[in-house]
Amino acid sequence: MSETYEVVVVGGGHNGLIAACYLAKAGVKVCVVEQDSKLGGGTKASELAAPGFISDHCSVAHTMIQANPVIRDDELHLKGKFGLQYVNPDKMTAMIFDDGRVLQFYSDVERTCQSIAQFSQHDADAYRRFCAQVFTTLDMIAMGMFNIPPNAGVQAAMLDGSPEGQEMIRAQSISAFDLINEWFENDLVKIALARYASESMTNPFDNGTGFGFYIILPFMHRYGSGIPVGGSGALADALERCLKHYGGEVKLNSSVNEFSHNGSDVRGVVLTTGEEIVGTKAVISTLNAKQMFPHMLPGYQLPEHFVRRVKNNKLASIRAMNVHLALNEEPKYKVGPNVDEFFWIERAHSHLSDFRQAFLDQENGIPRRDLVGYIGQHKVDATRTPPGKSMMYLYAFMPYELENGGAKRWDEIGEEVAKGFIDDLRELTTNMDDDNIIAMSWRTPLDIERGNPAMVGGDIGHMGPYSWQLGGNRPAPGYGQYKSPVGKLYMAGGSTHPGGGVTGGSGRNVAQVLFEDLGMDFDKVIG
Repeated sequence: MSETYEVVVVGGGHNGLIAACYLAKAGVKVCVVEQDSKLGGGTKASELAAPGFISDHCSVAHTMIQANPVIRDDELHLKGKFGLQYVNPDKMTAMIFDDGRVLQFYSDVERTCQSIAQFSQHDADAYRRFCAQVFTTLDMIAMGMFNIPPNAGVQAAMLDGSPEGQEMIRAQSISAFDLINEWFENDLVKIALARYASESMTNPFDNGTGFGFYIILPFMHRYGSGIPVGGSGALADALERCLKHYGGEVKLNSSVNEFSHNGSDVRGVVLTTGEEIVGTKAVISTLNAKQMFPHMLPGYQLPEHFVRRVKNNKLASIRAMNVHLALNEEPKYKVGPNVDEFFWIERAHSHLSDFRQAFLDQENGIPRRDLVGYIGQHKVDATRTPPGKSMMYLYAFMPYELENGGAKRWDEIGEEVAKGFIDDLRELTTNMDDDNIIAMSWRTPLDIERGNPAMVGGDIGHMGPYSWQLGGNRPAPGYGQYKSPVGKLYMAGGSTHPGGGVTGGSGRNVAQVLFEDLGMDFDKVIG
């Protein structure tokens, strides 16, 4: 048994849905195939802890997509017609250091500088200069994220033509901490900034991570944090409404077993049930490249160098674990109410040696509970909780492969680690006793992989955002323009430019490539 469409999109995360929506808006007969019972991928949200408490599964802030024309210019009318809303908290992050001091980051650069000045006037001035420098190229960087990247050699030649471009080449090569160290002098300020840099799921002391720090804070200051009203899944919900409005279809609970082909071109996908779904013009896959090649293309003669490069792609050095709490009342922090209204409250080390060691332990398979953020989406979005209640999303860095047992050991220690986070939170607050906790749930890195197999090894971004795995090198040199080695099989999602996170970049970009290949006018559709 088979069904036929013009384009089949594999994976119902936000990138696959965005690509499908552009195609459907152009009149293409398109179907999105999703293995889960719900669309969204890493942008899902549901009642994980208790009924009425809407928790995000992975993504919390949709920052990068705010600069994407799909949101900025509302090209698909997600905001104007299909109900998508974002809020941007002014009070972004409060860092609570081990010694009790607090450093606050605001959406406003000047207020952030005033907070940094408590630690170092030099660093406050440096932060102002740093943001001003990045702002001169930020629109160009954003434009590059949401267009087809050139090959790495071409991109390097283009960047090398200006001092600003040369600085970006350099930022990509060095470590985030090296870049921070060049600008700032106070150790606590450095630690706080390096924590932001590590949100790319990399050790900020590793070479090839500098670009992550270069853009993350200026991006938030320029475009806002982008907190979706109603939960992270609100993006997928709006995209689903858009897709169906234009005649697109969705198949849930449909796990793809392999891609069918004729030895040259892809034909479609074969589900685990044996059903084939045919795409006469193209198939777009947002699965992890490591998942797909060569395992899901039996009998296809793939280029050996491509398979080798995909196999050797380096995953991110750290992975995620989250704990979801449904609460009766808002946590009260011992450092005082000056942090209570911040959307994101984070623990921070007071000594560089402790900070550096925490990442080394993670990479050696040793779980640490001191790289954690306490997030309250409900503080800016009251739809997340029942009236008068509170909630918390604990987001922590963890290893995937544990010492003495590997990844499977998470099934033994997951609950213990999750409850340890609650014990630590009690030390920071005055009211987190059992009476305040209505319910809790947690997901280890292994749970995250099981819930979304595209997150191979629990890597929420598919592969590490290192300098040699960015732009036209993602997922492999020579294949960074969304075309796989298989005819009519296109790639999108976290394995492709601009990488993981909620950017929508690869979804929009792959649509542009396919429009060109099909002789369609992309500008006419978005106009």
